[in-house]
Amino acid sequence: MADFTADDILRKVQRGEKLERADLKGVNLARAVLEGTSFARSDLDGANLEGAKLKKTNFKNASLRETYLAGADLSQANLDNADLEGANLERAVLVGANLSRANLEGANLTGANLTGAKLTYAQLESASLGGADLSQAVITHAELEECDLSGAKLRRADLSNSSLRGANIEEADLSEANLANAQLSEARARGAKFAKASLLKANLSGSVLANADLSGVDARDANLTKAVLNGAVLTGAKVAGVISAEASFSNIRADWLDTSADGDGTRRVPSDKVIAVFSKQGPIDPTEGMANRRYFGKGDVLRNASLEFDSGAFVEIESLFEQCSISLGKGTELVVGRGGVLSDCQIKGGGSITINGHFFEKQSPGIIGAEQVVVSAGGALVGAVEQPPHSTRFAFEPGCKLRMKILQAKKTNGEGRRD
Repeated sequence: MADFTADDILRKVQRGEKLERADLKGVNLARAVLEGTSFARSDLDGANLEGAKLKKTNFKNASLRETYLAGADLSQANLDNADLEGANLERAVLVGANLSRANLEGANLTGANLTGAKLTYAQLESASLGGADLSQAVITHAELEECDLSGAKLRRADLSNSSLRGANIEEADLSEANLANAQLSEARARGAKFAKASLLKANLSGSVLANADLSGVDARDANLTKAVLNGAVLTGAKVAGVISAEASFSNIRADWLDTSADGDGTRRVPSDKVIAVFSKQGPIDPTEGMANRRYFGKGDVLRNASLEFDSGAFVEIESLFEQCSISLGKGTELVVGRGGVLSDCQIKGGGSITINGHFFEKQSPGIIGAEQVVVSAGGALVGAVEQPPHSTRFAFEPGCKLRMKILQAKKTNGEGRRD
């Protein structure tokens, strides 16, 4: 029998008293206001805390096995080393909470908000986190084997050195996440987003990554043995040292791969040679591909020039271009640096354009057929962008300057001329 009734507990909370090391098994505190209370080392197994206000509450070393916490507000709560095995935390708010070393094996966290939460060394085997928000959460050295993370948001989360063996991460968003040295063997990641994530030295053997977005991912020295990547997007992926024996790459989309040892784009493999690179036995050699990088430095001035860059090239401009025409091959990346100015210029082709400096069009449209246009904070774009038939991807950071029009692709006639 519990040491205190629900009324006793509420009175103690109102007086600011601690409830540490107490036996509170099965107590009903649904929707109770318990913010800032200390339940350290207490036993709340099977308690009902549905919808309770538990912000900044201390549950360090407490036992909450099978506790009902659906919809509870545990923002910034301390659950360090707490035992939450089998607990129901569906739709709970755990923003900034400390769950380091917590046992969440088999817990239900479906739809929970764990933005910025700390789960270092947490035990999450077979836990349900479908649709949960773990953006920017720290989940290093954690155990997530057979965990359900389908549709979860993990943007910029740190999962380095964690184990996700057999986990379900289908349709999850892991963009810019850190999965360095993570174990993802046999993971199901169909349709997941890994854009610009780090998979450095990660083990993805036997994983299913069909239709996943791996564009710009750092997969150097990763193990993709027997992985399924059919239909995946791999443009710009860093793949030096990747082992891909018996992996499946049918219908992948990759305008180019970065095979440089440092992942700096100094060596690139164009789209027509991507499959051949993955088909070779042993790790991908960092000497594969072409040294296809062009740099126009500060102080340079180029006027009335027509420039063509091949597929898969990387072009960086820190100088002044005036009245120039630039053609980009498929998969070419053009970066206008902070000091770069393209005045009265035009860019054509299916490359990716990042503007950190300034671009002013020569004639409308100034940009034609780009796959992606990014204008960073401090960058400026003045002109029109004519999209390709499948539409351009745009990204505009706060602080950028824009005076632009977005135009639909123009049709071509039978002779290949644009109408």
